[in-house]
Amino acid sequence: FNGLKEKKFLGNKIGESSYFPPKPFCSRTLKFEAELLECDGTGIVEAFTIYHDEINMVNFPQNDSIPKVPFVLGVIKIGNSDQCLLHFLSGFDMSDIKKLPEQIKVGMKVKPVWAEVRTGGILDIKYFQPA
Repeated sequence: FNGLKEKKFLGNKIGESSYFPPKPFCSRTLKFEAELLECDGTGIVEAFTIYHDEINMVNFPQNDSIPKVPFVLGVIKIGNSDQCLLHFLSGFDMSDIKKLPEQIKVGMKVKPVWAEVRTGGILDIKYFQPA
């Protein structure tokens, strides 16, 4: 998370597997030896969902960083990572949520948009938008 403060995506490579964000050990081989990796944060959308129900909103810390409904959550594979992360997707026409699935596609390339104030947490990435 400290790398995010500096707009850097840090990960690691353990054996043949790479991880963004980094992991302390490989869950397949249980190896600990890791090589540090860095990438620009460009990723691929593996899945997404459109959230439009304000009744069930979770009260997160930094709640002002959470977009108003409707918003899109994406499962994003960063670089050549062997794992994905969950984050907000934006940069789409939100005026008609029924048309959102036409704009967002599994396999589309996305890039991070950074928060103005970064504190070393996942919300240092404001959202991902189409690359």
